Amino acid sequence: MMIQTEHLSKTYQNGFEAVKDLNLHVNNGDIFGFLGPNGAGKTTTIRMLDGLLTPTTGKVVINGMDIQKQPIEIKKIIGVVPESHGYYDWMTAAEYLQYFSTLFDGNKANSHYIGELLNKVGLQEKRNVPVGHFSRGMKQRLGIAKALVNHPKVVFLDEPTLGLDPRGQKEIQQLILDINKMNGVTVFITSHLLKDVEVLCSTVCIIKDGSIAVQGSIQQLQEKYMPGYEMLLQTSDNMAAMSLLLDIKDIGKVTTAGDYITVEFPSGLSADEVNSLIHRLVAAIITANIDIKEMTRKTLSMEDIFFQATEVHRNGSEAEQ
Repeated sequence: MMIQTEHLSKTYQNGFEAVKDLNLHVNNGDIFGFLGPNGAGKTTTIRMLDGLLTPTTGKVVINGMDIQKQPIEIKKIIGVVPESHGYYDWMTAAEYLQYFSTLFDGNKANSHYIGELLNKVGLQEKRNVPVGHFSRGMKQRLGIAKALVNHPKVVFLDEPTLGLDPRGQKEIQQLILDINKMNGVTVFITSHLLKDVEVLCSTVCIIKDGSIAVQGSIQQLQEKYMPGYEMLLQTSDNMAAMSLLLDIKDIGKVTTAGDYITVEFPSGLSADEVNSLIHRLVAAIITANIDIKEMTRKTLSMEDIFFQATEVHRNGSEAEQ
């Protein structure tokens, strides 16, 4: 376990309880998505995880170390990319990384490694350009390089693609995947762009009002909020196909919208029972000489999951810890 919190809570002096009894579990090598509405407690949680805030109660353990007992040791193995950077615009990209590199080891910066970082984030050709001349996307890449100067085991990214155009978003997403895969860095990411989470994250935690609403893999969350099996079909003759499907015993609910037929299988079916129904469905359509153009299982997007999780939690239903 790379990151673990035990009953983590934070109450400010005015009595506001920003984080309540948070139990997070982030495995080594994960890309972990930490989501929630504005004001849910995400920033407060990250500040406790990286040692900028002291918890009111509870415990934070990173790589086996307690952050209240070994704060300096933990800071040596983490990198942080906040939502808003404080750049020194008069420094060149290379000087910026050299400056932060010397803050960690107190000695002369490793010029070779800084060159590797600039190359990794696609800024090698801009190494001698002042940061003040950089676009938002270039600054974001430089910020990620800065977070890697100390060879961290964990990197915290707060809204890494916010404000970027689609190309910039894709470039940052690929950079994060490369850092995770090639460097073995555990990534803890917050984002309101839920597409980032779908593309990047292996595990997700959604919080609401400072408490966990749900936590698990994306597949686990999809199964939790859409327990039944739904299939989308497009055929050469949807009306005829739909008529055939309605005659199949135990097929469930069949509806049509636009170019697709939706088949909602009865809940509680085993995998074998689902497969049996699919075979009967396909056989009926093919026997009638109707072509199947597309057949896919309907899944929930992260947006669907996010809204369901935060709505359920707000209404006081059972939350998953």
